[in-house]
Amino acid sequence: MDKETAQERKRLLKELGTLGNMIRGTLVHTQRKCGSKGCHCMTGGPLHDVRYLTISTHHARNRTVHVERSIEDEVVRGIASYKRAWEILEELGRLNLESLKAKARAEKAAKRGKAK
Repeated sequence: MDKETAQERKRLLKELGTLGNMIRGTLVHTQRKCGSKGCHCMTGGPLHDVRYLTISTHHARNRTVHVERSIEDEVVRGIASYKRAWEILEELGRLNLESLKAKARAEKAAKRGKAK
């Protein structure tokens, strides 16, 4: 692994360690009626804002979790951290693959040099 690649890898690993809480999913905003007979939403008034975190599972089932307004910002930060973590992992994978290819090329070239 060359020096530049090693530095980039080190930087990405350091950033990965600073991301904090990660949350996989999508925050969905919608509006709905609450069901209370005397509420304005049941008499043609504005509907209530509702936030859900939707999470796709490995078994093709979705989970939905209600998100209170008080923790919405924290959920948004967690989703952003999760997305960034995946970006970092993809970049690390790319760098590691390039490094392995370079190592294989160097070994192949060394074998050719010894064979002569």
